[in-house]
Amino acid sequence: MHGMFWPTLIITVAFFGMWIAGAMDPSVVATGVEDVMGAPPSTFVTLAIDSGMTDPANVASFYDAFSYALAGAFWAYMGWYSVTFIAGEVKEANKKLPMVVLFSGLIIMVIYLGSSSFSAISTMGVAERTVAGDRWSFFQAYSWLSYGPDAATEAAATIPNFQAAWSTGIASLIARGMDLGWLSWIIALAGVIWLANDIPPFLLVASRTMFAMSFDRMMPEKLAAVSERWHSPTWALIATGAFGILGCIAESNVADLGGYVQFAGVVGTDIFDATFLTLFCLSMMLLPLERKEIYDRAAVKYSIGSVVGLGFIATLLSGYCLFTFTKESVGFMFSPATTQDLVSSLGFWGCIVVGLVLYVAYMYRNTTKGVDMRTLYLSIPPE
Repeated sequence: MHGMFWPTLIITVAFFGMWIAGAMDPSVVATGVEDVMGAPPSTFVTLAIDSGMTDPANVASFYDAFSYALAGAFWAYMGWYSVTFIAGEVKEANKKLPMVVLFSGLIIMVIYLGSSSFSAISTMGVAERTVAGDRWSFFQAYSWLSYGPDAATEAAATIPNFQAAWSTGIASLIARGMDLGWLSWIIALAGVIWLANDIPPFLLVASRTMFAMSFDRMMPEKLAAVSERWHSPTWALIATGAFGILGCIAESNVADLGGYVQFAGVVGTDIFDATFLTLFCLSMMLLPLERKEIYDRAAVKYSIGSVVGLGFIATLLSGYCLFTFTKESVGFMFSPATTQDLVSSLGFWGCIVVGLVLYVAYMYRNTTKGVDMRTLYLSIPPE
């Protein structure tokens, strides 16, 4: 973990250094863009305007922009709170974990907000143009050509070496504009590692959830098998990694297969996770009221009013996220218009059906064996 953490930290500093340099001198951004993609930023702006970027129908409101950004932000924070799933593997978790989660959350928030802000600011002052009283720049044009409709994609195809917008890619472009080719390559490689750095924590926490459910006889018990050598749930890790491959395909769109597995991409994963969080926060709100015997055994305990109040607020916010993600995904979930949407819709609902079947089957199996599932939570460890 140290081998992945420290090099990534150093490169993160380089990211911020390049973004700040671009914000202070827009000319290095322009030079880097033309050097790498074969067209000046002004061409990007012209193509974006000609393909409809500034049309009133395409100008998003704050709520639309917020809803679009919320999906990525929500996904980025999933791994942070999931560290609580491995509390049982941390020494003195009741003392250490609350502060770790609090301060790491604040640090992560500063890094994410800083990276988004500085990468945007570094391009906002490049190739500015005013249309109908609104100011447009390379920042909006590059975003439109990267993630806009078909007209934007067709316009982007006329740029010799077009590469889709990404915050770390902006840092790499700025490095090229500063004639730091070697740093540009390092940053581009580090941008990949930056994302890959998230994979081990995701595998760690997601496999523990599967392990816990298997251990409690709510999934195949083989998934609860622990390696004697590595002291890790081997089969749960393998199963989690196999499902994770679908998410990688969805986001990388390798071999144009991404559309078939949209349910495993960022927004699809957000829907599943927001559903889990909404129900989790609801249970948190009701726990001190409905199952006080469990609440009284908690190693870290706050007043009933605080827990219920925070649970209520968290339930509302999680429910809002679930509503937003579902609204943005109505196409492939409820009214698939293409073969890719249909396959993805079947995958989405198939995951839900399989989950329900497993739950009902193992509840029935445990009941027929005389296992009282109501006593399950009475043996919760103090962590």
